[in-house]
Amino acid sequence: MSDRLPQLSRVTVIRVMPIGFCTYRDFRLLFIRAHGVITQTERVEAMLAWLRDPEYQHCTDALFDVTAAQSTPRLAELRQIVALLRQSMPGSGPRRLAIVTAKPITYAVARVFQEVIQLKDVPLQVRVFMDRELAWAWLRPDESLPEVM
Repeated sequence: MSDRLPQLSRVTVIRVMPIGFCTYRDFRLLFIRAHGVITQTERVEAMLAWLRDPEYQHCTDALFDVTAAQSTPRLAELRQIVALLRQSMPGSGPRRLAIVTAKPITYAVARVFQEVIQLKDVPLQVRVFMDRELAWAWLRPDESLPEVM
């Protein structure tokens, strides 16, 4: 593989404070980043925005960076997110989601999300990591982590 990264073209950038997303057409990647305190309303609005984004369906993987998040959803909020995913998830789009966390509590909550997704038969494979490089290696085992991540 070449050491040069392909030219990146950001197709869509949506920022809903304090959670936002970007689709990278060249990588077929949905990149989501959260920071600070996030309300359930902000989580749901951001998720529905990326699910409705026309570029979402061209993505094959998603990377969700919550290393700077100061809050975690409660179990009832996780269930609501899962129910909305079941209702709103398009027939195409990312089917693998790597969640990158920095805190043990966030890791634990994300692992619960991973299990609930599986139990509810949502067509999304979720894995949780405390290291961005390991998350990328799971998503794209034959590619180096892009510098923009």
